[in-house]
Amino acid sequence: MQLSQTLIGAATHGLAALTYLILTALLAATWQRSRHGAALIAATLLTAAWAGAEAAGLRPEIAQTLLLLRSGAWALFLLVVLRQVTHGDAKGFWRNTVAAVAAGVVVLGITDTWISLPLNRFVPVSLVAGLALAVLGLLLIENLFSFTRDSARWTFKHLLIGLGGLFAFDLFLYSGALLLARTDPMTLTARPLVQILAVPFLLVSAARIRTLSFDVTISRETVLHTTALVGSGVYLLGVAAIGYLLRETSMTLGPLVQMLFFVGAVMVLAVLLLSGELRARARMLISRNFFTFTYDYRREWLRFIRTLSDSASQTSLHERAVRAMADVFECSSGALFLRGRGNIFAMAGRYNWSGAAGMLALPNALTERLSERRVVLNLRDGLDLSGDPSEQAVLGWLRRLNAPWLLVPLRLRDEIVGAIVLSEPRVPRALTWEDEDLLEILGVQVGSYIAEAQASRALFEAQRFERLGQSFSFVAHDLKNMVSQLSLILQHAERHGGNPEFQRDTLETIGDSVERMRALLGRLKERSEAGVQEPAGVADLHGMLAEVVEPRRAALPGLGFGRIDPGVAVAVDRLGFTAAVENLVQNAVDAARGRITVSGFAENGHAVVEVTDDGPGMTDAFVRDHLFRPFASTKSTGYGIGMYQTRDLIERWGGHLEIESEVGTGTTARVLMPLAEVRSDKLEEQATP
Repeated sequence: MQLSQTLIGAATHGLAALTYLILTALLAATWQRSRHGAALIAATLLTAAWAGAEAAGLRPEIAQTLLLLRSGAWALFLLVVLRQVTHGDAKGFWRNTVAAVAAGVVVLGITDTWISLPLNRFVPVSLVAGLALAVLGLLLIENLFSFTRDSARWTFKHLLIGLGGLFAFDLFLYSGALLLARTDPMTLTARPLVQILAVPFLLVSAARIRTLSFDVTISRETVLHTTALVGSGVYLLGVAAIGYLLRETSMTLGPLVQMLFFVGAVMVLAVLLLSGELRARARMLISRNFFTFTYDYRREWLRFIRTLSDSASQTSLHERAVRAMADVFECSSGALFLRGRGNIFAMAGRYNWSGAAGMLALPNALTERLSERRVVLNLRDGLDLSGDPSEQAVLGWLRRLNAPWLLVPLRLRDEIVGAIVLSEPRVPRALTWEDEDLLEILGVQVGSYIAEAQASRALFEAQRFERLGQSFSFVAHDLKNMVSQLSLILQHAERHGGNPEFQRDTLETIGDSVERMRALLGRLKERSEAGVQEPAGVADLHGMLAEVVEPRRAALPGLGFGRIDPGVAVAVDRLGFTAAVENLVQNAVDAARGRITVSGFAENGHAVVEVTDDGPGMTDAFVRDHLFRPFASTKSTGYGIGMYQTRDLIERWGGHLEIESEVGTGTTARVLMPLAEVRSDKLEEQATP
């Protein structure tokens, strides 16, 4: 039993030493070189030294000396703060009577510890010295409380509570030792735990009292976790004590009872620590009593933005928006309603609220009240709908929703774009001004985020329609070229209709046009959905030029080939490139007086296609300012997108289109494309016989 008591005492003192060492390091790291802060650092350091000496089992004289120095340091620290409150002269500090008494008591106690004084025959001097320092500390606390105004007690209350607990425990310990002529071992074991309980109060004091000159920022989560850790430790110590008593009182089944009791207690502790409601209550208790504001705004904002923008999760934006707002106010569920046509707020998403599944829209009375007030509506306290014909419908809607708490408007500038309904929080509480301000800010953020998502979706759809419209324009132009080709055949049908060779060419041309129209319609859907350029493949230049020229040669005697190099390959989409060349040829046909030449050859690392006509030509200004402008055409039947489409297609595959024209002489359209490497047998397969 004695060994167990010694080990427990060493463990508790060691824990206290570690705690105060950490506290001292934190204060030293944030100290701004003030006299008041130095006094606090000295007191925490001496407390750590005393606890460490007890834990290490050093000589009793050393531990007792450090204990007296610790008590004196805390008393002197209180005196420093008191003189600051009463605007006393710092230079005359050591001439102060209270300071002199405190120093004298400490010296007397230390002297008696090392050299037994004659006074010990009548009274234990060390115990009296400890009792005197405890009484002196309590007197200083009472004076500090009396001299501070009500408005300033918010600053000092944690210091008074923390040190008041330390000195009150010392008073209890020393007075009991003097009355009973012995010191209770359990009380000595509990003293370092009391020291640890004062640490949160000292941290808050260091942050609040400006004259201490500590730049201390206390994390609410740290305070919560520290409170949970200390509470768990005290709980487990109590469980161990009760288990020990059970074991001693029931000798036969004692070990079994003790084990079952301990395991059950640990399970209960796990349930409590994992309880969301208990955490919410603890967080609220800490915020109300230790901090100026209810919320740690930086932490809540970062968590809110992280949840809202977590696009990697499998949940929708609407569900993330509800969850982000619900987490801030410790609500377990919620639902989002977005404003649509007819001013109807339809449900767009919900979070962890199965009861809201059947609620398709907000009642009209609620949306009207929301639009009128533009503030958070408290659904728990009622909406004052008396006399409103839709009152019963609203009340029925609220009852079906199961414990709704708030209706939060989502705003974009001055327009309400939606609303979020939050369920009752885990810990019921009244709505404060902080809650309302924070809800307004979050409502604006969510409204802006959702509006941005809607705008992005609308832009994407508009871009798809734009691609589809552009593709329709290109297809319409290609169809116009085919119609021109077929019309030319009809014009010559009366003269050459009986010619079998003309009939054969006509059927081939019509069949080729049908296949190309089918390919264009299929490509139209692909372009509108993907919005990317056609995939490039290696194609034979001679074969593609033959596909364009040969069907027209029968009807156009002046159309022919110029220089043609065999074996020239380019990386293009065959259908698209053929359409581009066909457009150049058709323009030449429309402008020519009689002669059109199509050439294809390799030169300087490029594949070159030239379409030359002997038409009237164009001015440089027209080529520069009008030729490639969409929807600008000099033809009564033209769409004005032919040359624009041709240049766009060629540039997609890394090519370049040049126009050389001279008025009265003619025009040459030159296409330069990068050469592609390909085996000759592949080109022979693609070539037109």
